[in-house]
Amino acid sequence: MRKYFYTDGVNKFGPFSKDELKSQKITRNTKVWYFGLEEWTELNKIIELNDLFVAIPPELKPLNTPIKSKIELPENKHSDKPIQVQLKTKKSKLSKWVIGIAILIVISFVIIRLVQKQSEANLYKEIVANSYESDEKFDIYVEKFYRDLEVYGIFPKKPKTTIIKFSRLDQLDNTTHIHGLSLGHNDDSRIEIYINPSSWKQFTRPMRYFLLYHELSHDVLNLDDLNNKPINEGKMMYPEISSYEKKNMDDFIESFHSLFEEQAKK
Repeated sequence: MRKYFYTDGVNKFGPFSKDELKSQKITRNTKVWYFGLEEWTELNKIIELNDLFVAIPPELKPLNTPIKSKIELPENKHSDKPIQVQLKTKKSKLSKWVIGIAILIVISFVIIRLVQKQSEANLYKEIVANSYESDEKFDIYVEKFYRDLEVYGIFPKKPKTTIIKFSRLDQLDNTTHIHGLSLGHNDDSRIEIYINPSSWKQFTRPMRYFLLYHELSHDVLNLDDLNNKPINEGKMMYPEISSYEKKNMDDFIESFHSLFEEQAKK
């Protein structure tokens, strides 16, 4: 479900799924962003990507060669004057060049960040502009979600704002292959979910429940997607909802029961 972008400080690459991100030329300090994240963040600071940077070996630190100082002593053994020691060090031209490059990178990053923030704001505006009210009663899914949580003794804080709408995500450049998008992750004050109408129309009843419960689990329980691996297929937070075409309501019930049982133990 979630797509990631990364930057080398100059260019932006993506979108990639979590598995696709593994095959990219990234390091622990690579800046990563996904929709809903306020700013570009180092890979090793994103909890849901921990298993990626654990698999990446630490970067080698260059060996520092000490600067040799040349000490000159005057050949006046009988002088009463104190001997003056002169230390001569040469500034490395390479160091100046590296510092200059570093300054350029910082300036470039600041510019890119300003452009990126504007791009994020523009994308959000596009999603909202492409959203619309419908006769679909999404409230039914939300109410059932909270009732099911209560059965397991889970009582999350109910947000002040709940927005669930259709938005033509398949018509936007950065959300072409997204069936649903949650923007209230790690924000207990809101639920904000946008569903691609063409996906909703094609989905079966169990798939619709899988999709809504998946996105609500992001916004209400602040859960992340699971790795896109066969072992996770069938679980509620598995990101490839479109692969659940043959799932029935019993599969859905088993999936959310398993998730809520796990959350109740925490």
